[in-house]
This record gives sequence, C-alpha cells and structure tokens, in this order.
Amino acid sequence: MKIGMIGIGDIAKKAYLPILTQKKGVELHVYTRNEKTLADIAATYRINHTYQQIDALLASGIKAAFIHSTTESHEAIIDQLLDNGIHVYVDKPITYFAESSNRLIEKAKIKGLILKVGFNRRYAPSYKKLKELPSPNMIIMQKNRGHHPADTRTFIFDDFIHVIDTLLELLPYTVEDVIIRGKQHGGMLHHVSLQLESREGTAIGIMNRDAGTTEEMVEVMSSDETRKVINVSNITSHKDKKVLDYGSDDWQPTLEKRGFHHIIAHFLELVRNEGQPYNGYESDIESHILAEKIVQHFKK
Repeated sequence: MKIGMIGIGDIAKKAYLPILTQKKGVELHVYTRNEKTLADIAATYRINHTYQQIDALLASGIKAAFIHSTTESHEAIIDQLLDNGIHVYVDKPITYFAESSNRLIEKAKIKGLILKVGFNRRYAPSYKKLKELPSPNMIIMQKNRGHHPADTRTFIFDDFIHVIDTLLELLPYTVEDVIIRGKQHGGMLHHVSLQLESREGTAIGIMNRDAGTTEEMVEVMSSDETRKVINVSNITSHKDKKVLDYGSDDWQPTLEKRGFHHIIAHFLELVRNEGQPYNGYESDIESHILAEKIVQHFKK
C-alpha cells in the first residue's frame, strides 16, 4: 500500500518515520522541498520514493498521506489531497481556526474520505487504563512547560488542544457548562485553566507555560478508586488505603507508551478497509470547536 508523507518536521523524525518505515506492506513516498533533508531521510531509512514537487507525489498512486508540515500549510495541502481522493492523517491541529477545520472535515465526509487528527494520547496504554475506570466524578489534567508563553491562538491550538482532547476523551458525560480562566501579559498567554461541568462529574485541564519545568499528569477519580498517570507512563491506583503501582515497563518503547504505534496502526487499518464508514469526524472537530471558544474568550 502506497502511503505518502508530507513535510519532515521534528515529530515526523521522532515518531512517524521510525514507525512507518518498519511497517510491513507499506511503501512510503516522502515529499519535502528541503533537498538536504530529503537526501538524509532517504539514506537513513532507505526510502526509494522521494519528491520535491507535491504534484509528483499526488500522481504516485498513494492511497493516504501523513501531513507533518507547518500548521499554516495544512489547509491547502488537505484540500489538494481530498480533491485527489486521498485519505488524510494530519498532526494536530487541522488548522488554527475551527471554521476552516470544520470545512475540511465536512469536505472529507462528503467525499467519503478519512480525515484523522493525530491525537496520540487517545491511544496511549496508560490513558486507556484511566478510561477503563467506571463512573468518574472528577478528572484533572496538567500539562506544563517551562518559560514558553505564546500568543493565545498558538498556545491553545498547538499545545493546549491535547489537554482539551484528553478531557473530552476521558469524560463520558454530556458537557453542560464550560469555565475558562487564564493569565495574559504583554500579548502572550502564560497559563490557562478549563473546567468542563456535567451533572455527573467535572473535568479540569490546566496548562502553565511558565512553570519552570515540563510535566504531564492526569488523575481520574471515582467513588471507588482514583487512578493517576505521570508523563504518559507511570500508573498508580489508590483504593481505600491501598496503593497499586503499575509502574512503567522499561522495555516498552517510548513511542508505544505515548500511543504513536497504535494510532498509526489504526489509521492504516482504516485505509485498508476504506469501504467501511469512518466515525471519527465528530470527536476530532469537537476539540477544535472548544479550542476556538477558549481563544475567543481571551479576546473579550
């Protein structure tokens, strides 16, 4: 199966190239305008099909493409791929705006094509363990960075959208109210908090990009048990006075721990079974709509 890759950014080098080049039955076709990067990648991974013109890639017969170019370029590239009947996997976000992201989702629906967003945390084994906890009444997620304030739209759509999506994935109830708080200074967003309220429970997401360190923590609580995951890896369960430490499998590759192996395998399976209906559009666009709501809140 011919699969394309558009753009060779940091995440493509760290996660997608190492996995896709090892997939049986996948013939990888790579496009980037950077001649040196293309030559280096071809030599490292023994890739025979490389392109500096996107039209040549589109004419190569690829069934699907992974997009790892800059977010600003996503919209035009996705339009081209969909117009050529090619399924799409795109790094989050689809675009920096909910309106254009929704337009592309609707276009994919109409054409009967897959447009999947790379929310890898949904597929992380540790987070799946959190999702197994029945009837949660509170969820708290922190994803912090040190000394990285950013403009609001970039902060929310490039980074905080992972927190948004994880909360929506873990909260099994209808959200009835949304509470947004944050600190802006000098045109930059320093931190944000998001509270999703339902009758059955509450989900709270926090991101501080001036925290002095990089860390990620998710805690899911119920009346019977509390489970916590640190840095998408270490899992502990607290029940009454007992603490069960699931620990972290040192032999499990980092890319598997973070869900990349599973999300890539799922997308390739969807492409192979392209005759079957795809039901992932709504969950992907929901995160973008909520991200836009947060951006608009800080414009008031």
